[in-house]
Amino acid sequence: MKTLTKLTVVLGTTALLVITGCATTTNSPAAATDDVAKGREQLIRAFDAAWVRVIASGKQREILDSEPLNNPGLANDYVVRLADCLPLPDLTPYPKNPTGLLKKVLDSGQLRRLAQDVPNTPADSSYYFSGVSDKNFEAMLEEMNNHYGVEISVITVKAQPGRLASTSSLLDDDVDIVSQLNATGGRTQNMRRRTSRRFTCTLNALSQFIHVPEDSQLAGEINSLNDLIDNTDARICAGPLTTQTIKAFLPDHKITTRYISDIAECDERIKAGKADVIVNPLPNLDMAGVPGYKSLPTLIVAGTPLWVALEGVVCDIEPARANGEPECRELNPL
Repeated sequence: MKTLTKLTVVLGTTALLVITGCATTTNSPAAATDDVAKGREQLIRAFDAAWVRVIASGKQREILDSEPLNNPGLANDYVVRLADCLPLPDLTPYPKNPTGLLKKVLDSGQLRRLAQDVPNTPADSSYYFSGVSDKNFEAMLEEMNNHYGVEISVITVKAQPGRLASTSSLLDDDVDIVSQLNATGGRTQNMRRRTSRRFTCTLNALSQFIHVPEDSQLAGEINSLNDLIDNTDARICAGPLTTQTIKAFLPDHKITTRYISDIAECDERIKAGKADVIVNPLPNLDMAGVPGYKSLPTLIVAGTPLWVALEGVVCDIEPARANGEPECRELNPL
């Protein structure tokens, strides 16, 4: 059984619904039709057009100036602006003659979005980015509403923290989009995300930083990413915005992941002698109220878009192994 929680937001009101049911096959014949493909791509391009206008209008700057809530404006120092979509509205038009998924969203006035129900406190690294992501998305919807003359309400389907079969959720038509849960370069359900779904412009990007206790021997030994790569005995504690990236770049290290209150939990592991360094997307830990660390940039940057289903991909209904995810694959791999 899979359990999804829907939080419906309509004109400022909220309602909570719990939905349970058996997973359905993602091998739908409809996924191969031209109309389905065109509608999905139109939704991606509509989001891209809206995002470009958010940047060009100066709204993105206003959003960064307001975040995080515990220190407004600090987001300007750590949110990376990845320029894979330039703020040129004339170059990025809205789709005309909506069909398929875009038409469904506009006609129904509803957009189903997959998100994760994670704590939102300064002890979580996600806290410093989630507010920016939410406001970016709200600004994009406002742009789309104004252009198409509609009022889109968002139905947020919330999943628990941890690994998430989000590609299946798209293909099973549980949701229309996946929010900024996944970086473009990563893996979900044993497939590269870039080849398993459609994706928008990068809305947020973040760099990874190494935090070494100032009073440790490693403070004199680790002064760069390469130093950490070479020191395979160093035990790393990471959060949900870091773990897949850092495991890929440092495959020989022991890496422990803390999905909830990762900043506080990793700091406790350091103090208990269970970890040696912390890696997360904050440029320093002082901003999270955790002093005593030397912080080093890795210059590794990951970007997060919005995601829409892609044709030619199927996923298993059940995991192949215990505690695993249902795996996905291309029907006709290149």
